[in-house]
Amino acid sequence: MASDLAFTFLGTGAPPVSLRRAGPSHLVEGAGRKVLIDCGSGVSQRLVAAGHRGADIDLLIVTHEHSDHLVDFYQLVVSSWHQGRARPWRVLAPAPALANMRAQYEGFARERALRIAFEKRPDATGLDVIFEELHEGIVGLGELAIDAFLVDHRPVEPAFGLKISLAGSRLVFSGDTRLTPSLERAAQDCDLLVCEVFIDSQMPVVAGIRSAETVAAVQAYHMTPAVVARLAVEAGAKMLALTHLVPPGADTASLAGEIRAAGYAGPLIVGEDLMALDVGARLLRWGGATLAF
Repeated sequence: MASDLAFTFLGTGAPPVSLRRAGPSHLVEGAGRKVLIDCGSGVSQRLVAAGHRGADIDLLIVTHEHSDHLVDFYQLVVSSWHQGRARPWRVLAPAPALANMRAQYEGFARERALRIAFEKRPDATGLDVIFEELHEGIVGLGELAIDAFLVDHRPVEPAFGLKISLAGSRLVFSGDTRLTPSLERAAQDCDLLVCEVFIDSQMPVVAGIRSAETVAAVQAYHMTPAVVARLAVEAGAKMLALTHLVPPGADTASLAGEIRAAGYAGPLIVGEDLMALDVGARLLRWGGATLAF
């Protein structure tokens, strides 16, 4: 239903290449609007696989300047134009991420002009982009209320989480962050808490790939399963969903066990690409199956 709040996991991965998990990207729907959160590697393909099109996205929000969250921006713009998009993109992102996406867009200026001139498509406005800097506060999108709040992903800053509300349902999207008071406040009594997770138990040192110093550094600006579970418990979150799994090939049963062992006993979703969740009705659809809980 267009009036319901829905959340789709498009890409639940991270920078390492994974055939199972595309780069970070999620879709929120409600009140007839479609909001894309981040545009990681494979987002255009995952949108189509989920039954959607980039051509129909009302707003793209990029949470921070990390390559895995914005690397497919220009591909998204062009593929959406090929789907018949006939209105400019509206893009909200913090200033460093905006600079990156502007550079992508400007880097393809000549290629874009060649396409427009040669392909003779009915409308070229779908290739236009309106870039807006993301700040703390309400993002105007009709009945679908989106509230951006600062999180702590230093040295990458600013970085944002999102509170999204519609018709009495509220989801909180952590973005990439270590545990921070702003996230703890936002998550209070939410219907759905969507959290990134760094699975420290499954991140061993690997010679030539990551040292002990690497593991410690990456863990320092993410949240471990124990931290996520404690956040969900203390916030009174009615449902907890995990995404941006680091590493992408993690054993998800073990991950769920860690969340339970850390004290969270409520409904738990370990995200997989193309899972679709109706927040108000508490319905999860994936691969032809529907789960009510």
